[in-house]
Amino acid sequence: MLVSKCPGQDRRNWKPEDIFEHECPHCGATVEFWKTDAKSKCPGCRKTILNPKFNLGCALWCAYAEQCVGDISGVYTQRPEVLRDRLEIEVRRYFIGESDRLKYTLETVEIASRLLEMEKEADPPVIVSAVLLHDVGYAGCKKELGEGTGLEACLVQKSGEIAREIMKELKLPHHVQEEVLKIIGCGRGAGNGNVNHQLWRDIMELARFKLDGMGGSPSPEEKEAFISRLRRESSRKYARKNM
Repeated sequence: MLVSKCPGQDRRNWKPEDIFEHECPHCGATVEFWKTDAKSKCPGCRKTILNPKFNLGCALWCAYAEQCVGDISGVYTQRPEVLRDRLEIEVRRYFIGESDRLKYTLETVEIASRLLEMEKEADPPVIVSAVLLHDVGYAGCKKELGEGTGLEACLVQKSGEIAREIMKELKLPHHVQEEVLKIIGCGRGAGNGNVNHQLWRDIMELARFKLDGMGGSPSPEEKEAFISRLRRESSRKYARKNM
């Protein structure tokens, strides 16, 4: 049985605005929410609607999270920023001593968040997970092999193993886990792939181009040549505006 009210909330201090109405995004009917409602059923279409004012970030730490919001994977799907925060917590411990690699990874997820606002065909949990987990095995492989031969192959394998453990622990949907592992396994050298893989590759290249260019601005010709190689129109629009 699900708990519809968060045990950590106290109604004695409520204000009038803590009970409000919101338009159903599916049918336009009016749905009433109390601020402690994680979700509610629309009286019109009967679909479950997440409370737009509910702080789902509490799912990162609250012991009652699953009782309150139900399947945590649904939270990640509908609120990818919550998944981003949770994954950042997980991956940082794998980049100890590798500040440059961590900086690159955090730049990729920042670009991903911006592109996901523009790219409606991609799957946000897949993109967020893939960009944060693709290099998670780097420190371990470098310690084992140095910068020499075999580092890239080790990185793909170890990152996949660690990513699988993290995603399983976070209870991500099976199809998300499999898609992320395919992206990590294929890496940058694969073909065009589907929308998720195309966008992931663009994000990797956008982050690298941005960080490489911090020592000096690229020429207009270099910038245009780079943009022309990007696979998604959303990526090209982002690059023209932000690079």
